[in-house]
Amino acid sequence: MDDIDLRERHRITAAETARRRDHVRRADAANRLQGATRSAASEAIFAAYVRGEIGVTDIIPRLKALHGPR
Repeated sequence: MDDIDLRERHRITAAETARRRDHVRRADAANRLQGATRSAASEAIFAAYVRGEIGVTDIIPRLKALHGPR
């Protein structure tokens, strides 16, 4: 599969992108209140979610694969 096909399959609206960006912003704020911060290594996972390349259910498994279970 080439990159164009992949982008077409995962195209989301500007409104959905904004909604996802807000989800990430709110999660970051909630985590900061509990003393946790996002690792630099996990930035790509959240960016992929905001761009619509992955769904919300893909975030945790990818974070666990990156950092291991805690």
